[in-house]
Amino acid sequence: LLCNDAIYTATEKHGDSMDLAITDFASFAKYDPISIKKNNPEKMEVAFDAERKMMATVNKHQNTYYVYTKGAFESIVECCDTILKNGKTENFENKDQWHQKVDDLAFQGLRVLAFAYKESKKNPTYKTLLQQLTFIGLVGFIDPAREDVKATIATYKSAGIRVVMMTGDHPGTAKKIAQEIGLLELDASNDKVLAGKNIPDMDNLSETDKNKLLNATVFARVTPKQKLDLIALFQQNNNIVGMIGDGINDVPALKKADIGIAMGIRGTEAAREMADVILKDDKFTSIELAIKQGRAIFENIRQFVVYLLSSNLAEIISVGVAALLALPSPLLPLQILFLNLITDIFPALALGLGKGEIDIMEKPPRKSDEPIMTLILWKSTLIYGLCITAGVLGITTYAHFVLKLTPIEINNMAFFTLIFAQLLNVFNMPKRHLSFFKNEVTLNPWVWYAIIFCLLLMVAAYFTTPIAKALSIIPLTADKFGLVVLFGFGSLAMAQIIKRF
Repeated sequence: LLCNDAIYTATEKHGDSMDLAITDFASFAKYDPISIKKNNPEKMEVAFDAERKMMATVNKHQNTYYVYTKGAFESIVECCDTILKNGKTENFENKDQWHQKVDDLAFQGLRVLAFAYKESKKNPTYKTLLQQLTFIGLVGFIDPAREDVKATIATYKSAGIRVVMMTGDHPGTAKKIAQEIGLLELDASNDKVLAGKNIPDMDNLSETDKNKLLNATVFARVTPKQKLDLIALFQQNNNIVGMIGDGINDVPALKKADIGIAMGIRGTEAAREMADVILKDDKFTSIELAIKQGRAIFENIRQFVVYLLSSNLAEIISVGVAALLALPSPLLPLQILFLNLITDIFPALALGLGKGEIDIMEKPPRKSDEPIMTLILWKSTLIYGLCITAGVLGITTYAHFVLKLTPIEINNMAFFTLIFAQLLNVFNMPKRHLSFFKNEVTLNPWVWYAIIFCLLLMVAAYFTTPIAKALSIIPLTADKFGLVVLFGFGSLAMAQIIKRF
């Protein structure tokens, strides 16, 4: 209770989870942590250090000074000459047996802390503080992983995201926890778990050692410097590294990582300030949601761009080809403006509100330097634009040479066909491997709202005389609108056939 940094008062409890667990256990055993600290004032503290893996305090009770320490067993035991047995102090001779006990507890998944003390009539100096201690014993902590962590690990694997554990825990504890959450197979080889003392110097790393480090999944008893070196090693091998941490010792690693992620509740102020992302709920599963949303947003941007480019490309080619072939103009200037302000923008915005593909977390990560518009997307944009153009020029040619209609009638039929084809163009955006009837676009209600809204605007423009006059819209018969629908659907069908075959 005295070698403990937890803030434990009548009104608040916060601090390290293990410190709080010790304090709660003491309270359960009818000890009063508040009065014990008050009656044994602290005179000095040696804070926990990741290199030393232990902490110590000096407390005074009456005229005697007491040194209390806790930390990793291998660190504590080096400072102990004696052991407390049945209230008596004896020489500490069976250290190997205690090492075995620690290993046994660790392989059960327990986090083990060792405790030691000594007393002195004089206030000990910093130099002699951790010398000639008396070993008291061990305490094991069960820190079970949340049930949803295992499912999240499985999702990461499907998404091509590799999870690596770097911890200060005992290798046995780390391995057991990794197996429980699905990070390691039950029959995983020992090469998958490396202790910090067995990690070679990064300055003289052989190819064999390098491959060994890159293939390991769990790193136990690692120091802050080793975390930093491991992150650098992964980055040198073309990996994008996200680092999750909460303590001051994690700050260098959070800074080094491509994406530093800090815990918002139990994370230190230094860790939160250095991080790029802060988890407000401290849940590992929240990262999965963030990755999924990030992927969805990126794909939505791509769909947004492809949709707008293909729609505008169709307008440009339609007008240009019609002029070259001396056909009646399919579009007039104000009609183009109407298209760009109304029928182009709302479906594009609706695409930006999509939740992403159903299998978005079953795909490998894209390369960090991959552009928004890849060669395949440029080809798709061209194909969709040409298919819309074919529908517009098709009805223009048919109305001119077969039906022998007037230029204004031909223009109106081409104009309405372009509107209809552009609205249907949103259904070209899903990937070719997805069902045409069940994908992120057809399941996006905003797409349907946008299409209905644009059709209502078009109907309003058709029946509102001032707007119809400005857009050169004239009344058309039902059979002419039937051709508009036919050629509009034809452009969609053509694009789908080309895309899938």
